Amino acid sequence: MFVCPPTKEGPEGRTDDRPILLPEVTCTEFATLLKFFYNSMYKQPLESVDEWVDLLSISTRYGMENVRERALEELDSLPPLDPIRRIVLAKKHDVLEWLIPAYAALCRRVEPLTVSEAIEIGLETTVFLATAREKVRERDIINIIAGNASGEEPDDPFVLGVIDEVFGLRATDT
Repeated sequence: MFVCPPTKEGPEGRTDDRPILLPEVTCTEFATLLKFFYNSMYKQPLESVDEWVDLLSISTRYGMENVRERALEELDSLPPLDPIRRIVLAKKHDVLEWLIPAYAALCRRVEPLTVSEAIEIGLETTVFLATAREKVRERDIINIIAGNASGEEPDDPFVLGVIDEVFGLRATDT
């Protein structure tokens, strides 16, 4: 952007009529980035999950690795995001370590995916998730019939194995 010669109207950013455009950056993302830079001098964190998500978005897009890492640390320290939101964010911002726990949570969830959730995560992920849920629920039914407790722990090896088989993701890959 800075190596491009100015046009007849002059360089971008000198006047309000010729702003510097940041493609695909929302006003809230940019405002959050400025707030983060300003407040970090005074050790004041951002106030909401949405602000940390905005910071993750803009820092990922512009390759600000330290800012991205901070956003990820903060998001991981907050109460867990809804699994659907984690999947969407993980795919959008390349946070692979969020995928397996989110898939596992949805495999363990009693309620099936809703239409709006399926639209959010996309057709392919929805089909893979439905396949994984079927395999997990089949095992749970067999365990109930046999009088065994089903694996409810989040890192149930069976569930993780199903996710690996269906999605091709290994816990060590993330």
